[in-house]
Amino acid sequence: MLRSTKILLLAATCLVALPATAQAKLTGKVTHQIGGSVGHLPETRPLAGATVLVGTDLHLDIGSTGTDKVRGRVLAKDLTESNGSYSLSVPAGTYTVICWKQGYVPQVERKVVVPGSLDLDIGKDTAGRGLHQQLAYAN
Repeated sequence: MLRSTKILLLAATCLVALPATAQAKLTGKVTHQIGGSVGHLPETRPLAGATVLVGTDLHLDIGSTGTDKVRGRVLAKDLTESNGSYSLSVPAGTYTVICWKQGYVPQVERKVVVPGSLDLDIGKDTAGRGLHQQLAYAN
């Protein structure tokens, strides 16, 4: 009986000592280009308020009614700060990253390695078709 108690105590100690899944960081900056003309390059500026998603098997369906739909498993989400920066914590691995903001053409990056850094540049949707007005998540 004493031996079984020691084994049980040792097993419980080992379980408590198991580390939680280590989190890794994906950081970066989202920018957009403004201005520009013949002989003048556009200016790159930080983009505040863009949604950055990281997950597995992510897809973005562009809706003709203005609602874009994210499909797949979203593991983390962040809004960019006034300087365009974002930071997401997920287990180390390879993921899909989606950057979305109302009125801008979304960007989807596949095979992004975390930990790491990913800077994104998205452009204004100038097609005038009313796309990219809302972001929704599929069940």
